[in-house]
Amino acid sequence: MTNILKKLLPVFLLIPAMSFVAFAADQVQIRSDAPDQYEVVEGDTLWDISGRFLEDAWLWPEVWELNPQIENPNLIYPGDVIALEYSTDGPLLTLRRGGAVSSDSGGLRTVRLSPRIRTESLNNAIPAIPLERISSFLSGNIIIPQNDFDNSPYVLGNRNNSLFSIANDEVFAKGNWSDDVFQYDIIRGGEVYKDPVTNAVIGLEGKRIGSATLQERDNDNATLVISDILEEVRKGDRFIPSSGNRIDSNYFPRPPSFAIDGRIIDIVSGRTVGNIYDSIVINKGRSDRLRVGDLLALQKPDIVFEDTIGKVSLGEQFKQAVGLSAENEETFVGEKYATVLVYRVFEDASLGIILSAEEAVRLEDKIVTP
Repeated sequence: MTNILKKLLPVFLLIPAMSFVAFAADQVQIRSDAPDQYEVVEGDTLWDISGRFLEDAWLWPEVWELNPQIENPNLIYPGDVIALEYSTDGPLLTLRRGGAVSSDSGGLRTVRLSPRIRTESLNNAIPAIPLERISSFLSGNIIIPQNDFDNSPYVLGNRNNSLFSIANDEVFAKGNWSDDVFQYDIIRGGEVYKDPVTNAVIGLEGKRIGSATLQERDNDNATLVISDILEEVRKGDRFIPSSGNRIDSNYFPRPPSFAIDGRIIDIVSGRTVGNIYDSIVINKGRSDRLRVGDLLALQKPDIVFEDTIGKVSLGEQFKQAVGLSAENEETFVGEKYATVLVYRVFEDASLGIILSAEEAVRLEDKIVTP
C-alpha cells in the first residue's frame, strides 16, 4: 500500500444526481497495516472486511460509494476481490469478480465489469454485520407508553390454577385483542424511563418474559399457549403483538446523515456500567428520525476547565458582576470510544447494542453521530 493510502483520505457521498458533496468534516483513516487488496472468504462479513482497511469500520459505506461500479454492497460473494486504490480524483474502492476486465492507464489500474448473470443464490452473499455474534444478545424489551401498557391484554391465570406458568402451559387472558395477530410477546412492566436532559417521561420499560400463541378467542377472553419463557409468567403480565429483534443483514449499517445528541437512559443488563454486546436504552427514537440499522458513537462527557490565566473580557467581567457567570470556563468535547448499532426503535427511545468499546460504558455518556 502506498504512503498516500495511509494518510487521511477525504470522503464524498454519491447522491442520485451523480454530484458529490462533502461527507461531514471527518475523514476516513486507512489502517497502517491495510492490504492492497483482499479476497472475500466464506464466513466474512462486510463489517469484518471494513476493519481490515479502515480504522473506523462504520465509515466503510462512504468509501464504498466513491466508486460507481459498486452499486450494491449487499451482493458481495466469497471469491470477490476488494481493493483500495488511489487516483488523481481521490480514493477508489474497486471490486473484481469473474468476467471483470482490467486495464492499465497512466500507471493507474481501473476495473470494468462486464454485464453478466450471477447464478449463485442471494443467500450466498456475505452478510453486512456479524449476526451470529450478536443475535443472542439482543433484548426483547420494549419501551411503551404507560397508557398503552395499561390497556393491553393481561394474564388471568392458567388451567392448573397455579401461581406461575411455564412453557407449554395453557393460560387464560382478557383484553382488547388485535385482529389477525396470533403471536404475542409476554411483557412485564418495569422502570419508568425519563429523559435525563428534560426529565420528561419517555415511556415504561416492558420486560420480555416470554412468548405465546393465541389458541381461542371469545370477545375479550382468550386462551393462549406459552411458547417459551425467560421467567415464570405471572398473573397480570401483558400480551403485546410480537415484533421480534430481527436485524436485516442484507444492508450495511451506517451513521445517520444528521447530528444526534442523545444520552444513555439505561443499560439493559441492570448494571451501572456496560461493555461490548450489552444493550442500552437511548433517549432518541422515531421522532428524532432514528432508524433500525443506524450506527451511533458513545462519547465521554465534555471536559471543562476554568481559565485563571487568560485575561477576562469586559463583557465577562460584567456577567460575573451581575451573577450571570461565576467563572471563565473553556469546554472541550469528550472523546468517542464506542460504536452502537440501533436495532429496535420506538417513538421517543431506541435499543442499541454495543458493537465495540475501548472502555466501560457509563450512563452519563453521550450518544452522538460518529
